[in-house]
Amino acid sequence: MPSAKTNCFVDTNVLVYTVDPEEPEKRALAADLLERVMASRALILSPQSLNECYRIVTDRRRIMSREHARRFIGILSSFCVAPSGYEVTRRAWRIQDATKFVWWDCMLLSSALLAGTKYFLSEDLQHERQLEGMTILNPFRLDPLHRLF
Repeated sequence: MPSAKTNCFVDTNVLVYTVDPEEPEKRALAADLLERVMASRALILSPQSLNECYRIVTDRRRIMSREHARRFIGILSSFCVAPSGYEVTRRAWRIQDATKFVWWDCMLLSSALLAGTKYFLSEDLQHERQLEGMTILNPFRLDPLHRLF
């Protein structure tokens, strides 16, 4: 298991922003962040985050063709090391009860925690909230001089 000192789970919304032509500022920030996290080998993803990303960019938002999206997901797949089994579900129940976050976010948070992640980057959750030793950060609210990686 990778060290929790450097690991970073990137939420689906941040992955989508890296290819979103309608949000050029967020696209640039998200793409730069993803590139740095990948280069440092600190990126952690789960099957859920990759599947959600694929569905959003191909079906919901139609940002990419299926072929292009499959290549994009394929590049990210080597970072798909977070667990997705029943233990993720059990921990997600505890997170849901404690936080009142929506179910699918609880599943991602649970998977990230079980992977030993230090940072969970998401636009949708409470910025700087601590959850069982993991810090949730909104990458679009970080000071430009704050460099995680």
